[in-house]
Amino acid sequence: MAYKTISVVVTDQEADHDALMSAFNLAVAGGAHLDVHCIGIDPARFEAVPIGSAASLAVNALEDARQSAEELAAWVTALLPKDYGPLAVIPSVVPQMGIEAMVARLASYCDIVVAAKPYGPQKNPLHVTVLEAELFGSGAPVLVIPHGEVLSGEPFRQVLVAWNESSESFAAIRAALPVLKQAHRVHIVMVDPPAHSPERSDPGGAICLMLARHGVKAEVSILARTMPRISEVLTRFAIDHAIDAIVMGAYGHSRFRESILGGATRDLLEYTKIPLVMAH
Repeated sequence: MAYKTISVVVTDQEADHDALMSAFNLAVAGGAHLDVHCIGIDPARFEAVPIGSAASLAVNALEDARQSAEELAAWVTALLPKDYGPLAVIPSVVPQMGIEAMVARLASYCDIVVAAKPYGPQKNPLHVTVLEAELFGSGAPVLVIPHGEVLSGEPFRQVLVAWNESSESFAAIRAALPVLKQAHRVHIVMVDPPAHSPERSDPGGAICLMLARHGVKAEVSILARTMPRISEVLTRFAIDHAIDAIVMGAYGHSRFRESILGGATRDLLEYTKIPLVMAH
């Protein structure tokens, strides 16, 4: 891929292993610089603690965070090959407050962020906080890696673009151009496009033309919402067409609304087994 600076935020060895190795493989394949940000977090902020113990835990929070960051940095240094030049391992300590702002700042200076899927085994609210800070605070696209998946660094051959004419979809497509240009085939998928859309006479035609000017081989598929959730329709299409990655805008509705009522972003982040390229 044509991304020249790749960033990954590490807060947990087990939960972030696949994202770290995927980021490294992508960097090696593309000759990119890899920034690994090792962030130590006070665990009391994200885990339940016994009543009455908060004060004593707060006293040691900063030291615990510093030790965690140093351990993560040592783990990353030992795990990644030492002969890869453009690699920076950056230990960072986060106090009890300000995690979102620090993650957003660290992730801003890159072309793409690689992150672990925030839901599933070994995950906790911290991983949701980190991913949302990357999506909403950095301005960079985020490549979400499912649990148990390590990318080889090879280009995605079959890519699905979830297109609904929204600004989030536009942002994701523009951010994912390096991915789309290397794909063998790009599927522009629309689920129940609005009947009164300006593009109703040629749904997806304008975005296909824009992509064709970049040399992207794209075709449009119009799907009916035959399942309760849009994410289920997209997932079924992805399985049927051996899709390697899904490109989509993130959180077209508010995060609160999606967390309570559900939405395509929230559903795919929880259930997908396919890498997601997301932007907001």
